[in-house]
Amino acid sequence: MNHPILPTLSRLVLIVALCVGLTADGRAAEPAARFYLVGAGPGEPDLLTLRAVEVLSSAEVVFCSKRLAERFGDYLEGKRVVTGYWRLFPYYGRDLSDVPPAERAEAERLAEQRAAFIAEVRAAVEQGATVVVLDSGDPLIYGPWEWCLEEFEDLDPVVVPGLSSFNAANAALRRGPTRGKHTKSVILSADDWPGKTDTIDRLAAMQATMVLFTMRADLADFVEKLLLGYPAETPVAIVQHAGYADREQVIRATLGTILDVVAPEDLPFEYLLYVGDFLDHRYRPRQ
Repeated sequence: MNHPILPTLSRLVLIVALCVGLTADGRAAEPAARFYLVGAGPGEPDLLTLRAVEVLSSAEVVFCSKRLAERFGDYLEGKRVVTGYWRLFPYYGRDLSDVPPAERAEAERLAEQRAAFIAEVRAAVEQGATVVVLDSGDPLIYGPWEWCLEEFEDLDPVVVPGLSSFNAANAALRRGPTRGKHTKSVILSADDWPGKTDTIDRLAAMQATMVLFTMRADLADFVEKLLLGYPAETPVAIVQHAGYADREQVIRATLGTILDVVAPEDLPFEYLLYVGDFLDHRYRPRQ
């Protein structure tokens, strides 16, 4: 005699099995994808998202920098960790014959490294491995691995977003950059790269809040261009090592005084430059 509750129980068992990563007969379920680009967040390991932890747990091969391998060692135990590839995006997609002669040797070196990386990823995927590229911050905000999504689009890659240094720096400032006295917009930008039309001086004319991912660019050059659009008394802040509990630091000044407050050569790679009146905006006056 058929029991009316048994079909329902069977469905529940199947749902539970799938939720914990097992098939209906108890075997490990196949991952939904084979190639992931995962954001590790800025700073401390505890800024890694739960989704990133889940994907890392199912990965067999992880490509990352040595620094990330050390920082997230607890999550990478038992996995094949590859640290020999980094910053492969320059010249990607370009015909090397169009590269200026002075840059040709570097372009060829990077092309060779990229080809080796691509071959290694594809070999791992063909062998049935789940592959993760682990990147700092959010991989799609000035991330050096975005090109992988185009290269491996046939693998239907999955992106796991991470906290950006922008988010961590906002928290360090304890200010919402969308809440300016006169503006509601935030411009994320970087140094003026060749061929780009959204130059710093043009963006500064908007006088919206601007957040600059400096990446070793010249602070004095930034200030000179920003002063073409913002008044000298515009508040600025530098956030160093955003997301690191023991190293995070905020330096405040104005556009007119920042170069008197900090020496550019003393700044680390990991710092963001904030410009805008949101930095001293208050909803009510101090008591």
